[in-house]
Amino acid sequence: MAVPLTLIGGYLGAGKTTVINGVLSSPHSGRTAVVVNDFGELNIDAALIAATGADTMELTNGCICCQITDDVQRTMSGLAARADIDHVICEVSGISDPSQLGTWRTFPGFRPGPIVICADALATPQRLNDEFIADVVQQQIASADLVFVTKADLATDDQIQATADACAQIDRTAEIEILTKSYLASVSDRLLRWSVDNDRLDRSEEGALLGSGPAHSEIHRTVTVPLPGEADVQAVGTALEQFAGRLSRAKGFVRDANDRWKHIHLASGTVSSGSLPARSAAPSQPEIVLIAAGANAKHILAAAEERLRDLP
Repeated sequence: MAVPLTLIGGYLGAGKTTVINGVLSSPHSGRTAVVVNDFGELNIDAALIAATGADTMELTNGCICCQITDDVQRTMSGLAARADIDHVICEVSGISDPSQLGTWRTFPGFRPGPIVICADALATPQRLNDEFIADVVQQQIASADLVFVTKADLATDDQIQATADACAQIDRTAEIEILTKSYLASVSDRLLRWSVDNDRLDRSEEGALLGSGPAHSEIHRTVTVPLPGEADVQAVGTALEQFAGRLSRAKGFVRDANDRWKHIHLASGTVSSGSLPARSAAPSQPEIVLIAAGANAKHILAAAEERLRDLP
């Protein structure tokens, strides 16, 4: 029997991994295969996907929509051939246009699930006014069947409404829902209940033929920085806070004072950290991926890298 294929996208730090973990934590999610793709040398998100009840597969080498080649073909064909999977979720990188994989939803062995876009309530309106990344964010939203306005628990009512209104202006056919922590528990049921509308499916797959839009590699730059073994979470967080307004995203792994692994993130101008999900493999070393966008991206990354390498 064909299994639903759901594509989850959204700009860097918009909460895609949180949504996926919400699906996997549901007792109704069944056996879910998760394909994870990161922009950058390290596939950080794959280590942050809850391992229980899921197969997690990685696609390497950057933006998935720019490399629909043998790597994707082998992975998706292998999943379609399996009889022990109830749901497939593909998380595309934060600079990708998910509609570029839209045709996979009708590949033999799959049936269409939604293209889900996460829109950060703390940052989406500002990103849509950013000359360097607005086209990327707008293209992502335009590809959506379902938009989750994320980080609603942290945002004001005005921020939530502004984000929902902006998404509705870009895509008048997408369903827009506010994603709170309490709603996460029902996300799995919501995605599995999603019924395909032929007009919507045709629209999203037509978009897949239009090309990949902005040259992602020209807009965004990334660097992976090894961290000193003695650097702790607080020191790394303090360093990242100095670049909170200039880096598009930062994420990686560091040990705390008790030699326990932590993940650390910079998203929407805020630094956060936490423990790795249960049963996650320990990272090979402390390191962090930095991403910047725009004309000064190279210089921003160089300054941030120097700051992190100088940690005591």
